[in-house]
Amino acid sequence: MDDHKSRHATIVDVAQAANVSVATAGRALGDYGYVRPETKKAVLSAAQALNYKKNIAAQALISGSARTFGMIVSDLSSEFYSNIIKSAVNYSRRHGYCVLIYDTHESLAIEKEAVAIFQKHRVDGIIIAPASMRSIGHLRDFVAGGGRIVQIDRRLHGLAGDSVTLDNRRTAAACTTRLLDAGHRRIAYIGELDEIKPADLGRVVTDHAVTDQVRKGFAPSFQRLMGYLDAHRDAGVPVCADLVGRTGNYSWEAAHETTQAVLRHVPTGLLTSDGLMTVGAFRAVRAEGKRIPDDISFMSFDDLEWLQFVDPPVSAVAQPCAQIGEEAARILIAMARGAKNSLPPQYEHVQLNGSIVDRGSVRVITH
Repeated sequence: MDDHKSRHATIVDVAQAANVSVATAGRALGDYGYVRPETKKAVLSAAQALNYKKNIAAQALISGSARTFGMIVSDLSSEFYSNIIKSAVNYSRRHGYCVLIYDTHESLAIEKEAVAIFQKHRVDGIIIAPASMRSIGHLRDFVAGGGRIVQIDRRLHGLAGDSVTLDNRRTAAACTTRLLDAGHRRIAYIGELDEIKPADLGRVVTDHAVTDQVRKGFAPSFQRLMGYLDAHRDAGVPVCADLVGRTGNYSWEAAHETTQAVLRHVPTGLLTSDGLMTVGAFRAVRAEGKRIPDDISFMSFDDLEWLQFVDPPVSAVAQPCAQIGEEAARILIAMARGAKNSLPPQYEHVQLNGSIVDRGSVRVITH
């Protein structure tokens, strides 16, 4: 045994010490398949005595499972994604899986690189917030090769697989209705909206029209715009196209510039499409000397931590990040364990609800 300890013990050493086959030792150490309790206890005792360390690659070859997921998000610094990751990792660990994380910085090229690396390492599946709503060939290839994918936050049209998203349209409609019920009739909306061509934006807003090409996109900023328009239509309030700000690229600087342009059309209320848009819009409102809520009411789609500490605190939509992460991990683990291997595949598309956190940044207007 001392000879074993002087080098790295292998699963063969463990099997010999426990007087079982290598296959049985693999099942006991990998926690898959059936092993009698007394046999498993003997294998684990032998492994501990030999100071055996699992070889993940070898375990994957034996069991057909690496017990590892890949997770691809667009911005690790985002409170939204970091909270989702934390929840997914915690749930996965409790169920014996580890998670490898890749940050794409909203780059399609990096996303393709991440998928290729995860595929090479034989991960059991990928949880992904897609970087692009249009280019999905690499993800289709991954699925066609037997890979498992759960989409979060953004759902791609035409990609087979499960998803966990927020009911963006309904939640944005509820936010807009909150502003309308407070008497606001000139409500601005700030979002990336890159799936809508600038020339088409006015028609989408005024006619509530959606082209087939746009309909294929499930980007949150677009879905939330639809909710914003739904609320106006249901209230019988026309929308001024000049109050809808399209940033075109995803940065707080673009949101800042777009908000400054929209403020020239004198909105009394403002709704942002997500946390990054909130940062840019909030800074623009402050830079223009506008007081919240006296000069303009403000609502953020994403409850960023700092929103409760500014004066006055800003009302926001709290997204169920913990539930998103846990649901995505649950679905992927069920697939990896064969619980969802029906033919034809039965996919889950989980839609969760956000909640509005009122903090007094919406002023009531009396007409």
